[in-house]
Amino acid sequence: MVSVNDMVADLEVRHMVGVHRLGTGILRKLLPILDRADAEIVARLLARGDVLEGSFTSRRLERLLDAIRRINHDAHVIVGRELRDELRNLAAYEAEFQRRLLTGAMPVAFDVVTPSTELLYAAVQARPFQGRLLKEWLTDLDANAARRVRDAVRLGVVQGDTVDQIVRRIRGTRAQNYADGVMAISRRGAEAMVRTAVSHTTAVARTELYEANSALIAEEMIVATLDTRTCPQCQALDGKRFPVGEGPKEPFHIGCRCIRIPRTKSWRELGFDIDELEPSTRASMNGQVPASMTYGEWLRKQPASVQDEALGPTRGALFRRGKLPIERFTNRAGDQLTLEQLRAMEAEAFARAGLAA
Repeated sequence: MVSVNDMVADLEVRHMVGVHRLGTGILRKLLPILDRADAEIVARLLARGDVLEGSFTSRRLERLLDAIRRINHDAHVIVGRELRDELRNLAAYEAEFQRRLLTGAMPVAFDVVTPSTELLYAAVQARPFQGRLLKEWLTDLDANAARRVRDAVRLGVVQGDTVDQIVRRIRGTRAQNYADGVMAISRRGAEAMVRTAVSHTTAVARTELYEANSALIAEEMIVATLDTRTCPQCQALDGKRFPVGEGPKEPFHIGCRCIRIPRTKSWRELGFDIDELEPSTRASMNGQVPASMTYGEWLRKQPASVQDEALGPTRGALFRRGKLPIERFTNRAGDQLTLEQLRAMEAEAFARAGLAA
């Protein structure tokens, strides 16, 4: 038998794998809209002949740039509308999933309250992620994509480039699978924003549901993915517990894969004369590990090669031989300390690791 909290933790980690896949599915709907706009922009440029006539400030060039801006803007308006619809549905789905997860994990009947879809989506829009609101992210994506293309065209005019050269700068080259153009930069930004918005939406929906059920939920615990791609900030936060809605908010960075999971009150706190049961397991890159295992505990059990891949060779040595905990590699804000900063703060650990002072 497993405890309710450990059962919930295991199911939450599995669920996040599905959420990441959902983000990929949303991208498959949205990216073709941007692809078509990019293709239309390239076609507009190629239709102008071998060379763009006119000076940097000519009215003819400005008309071309205006047309490109409209194409780009119209595409981003559609993307924004489609993304908002997807996120609204996702917020409602996530809250309902959490309700079913909690009621299914409880061996006794417990009435879990689900906030309305309108309340959930209003919270998604009102709370910033990575310092910006959803509407600001969408506005910036539109403006930045247009600016990159505009600057590339103007640069080509100033340098006397042919239209083909300008198009290569914008679209990229076939040899590099078109990953070296300014459009690819905008595309990667859009992908990262959508994935982060998906994580933000599920996080807000969970927090709203937990806050609505404070009689059941005692706190939230941060769970990081146990693999070598986990960033220093998330390594240090793994296993930390906070009151519901307090502490650092996920996603902790662009592309973050962490999750804050609920920790229910004890049976006795809920009024039942029941003791807690045995722990369950959580997902890791090399099998199942105890659900209570933190990133640092997991990494301590890995071979030196895995530790060095996750931390880098110097930090890996500090972790192994210097006995420096994961939490000491970051500051209070969660930012990774440089080796110079670590050397100044952790001289004893450097000495234990046999690293030159």
